[in-house]
Amino acid sequence: MPKLLVLFQSDSPDVVRLANAAAEGARSVRFAEVDLRRLADSDGARAPAVDVDGRVDRALEQVDDMGTYDGLILAPAREVDGGDALARALGAVSGSLVNKVGSALTPATGGDRRAVLWSILSPMADRGMILVPAPFSDEGASDDEPARRLGKRVAEVIGWVTHARSHHHH
Repeated sequence: MPKLLVLFQSDSPDVVRLANAAAEGARSVRFAEVDLRRLADSDGARAPAVDVDGRVDRALEQVDDMGTYDGLILAPAREVDGGDALARALGAVSGSLVNKVGSALTPATGGDRRAVLWSILSPMADRGMILVPAPFSDEGASDDEPARRLGKRVAEVIGWVTHARSHHHH
């Protein structure tokens, strides 16, 4: 079964909401296993965030755990440099991310949106990941539907890639 990690790195309610929506969209895909995690602070001292429904957001235990998933959706802080911690986390994964599916989402808009997204997508590409970017037609949409669609789309692509690998011919 394809496994997807939706990892967010912010206390911003907008980022947490979008990460939850992406996870929800991915879970709508048959057989998809989806984990929603928060990137732990470097000192690990932060208490878990509680969302509007009272769910506690669990931290990612080890950065290397990212390599155990078939795909990643990363949600950095809204600021242009918000993806720095997530990009560093990608660089710290000791296992290979080659041919894993990667995407990113942000509540930022306009030029900031592009800068934030590419601050994550570029390191993913450098590590040989298969990128599934959010369509620019979704830019500026205020509801969670674009994040849900992205989550579903990423989970579907993971399913296709996983299926294709199962038919590898020598």
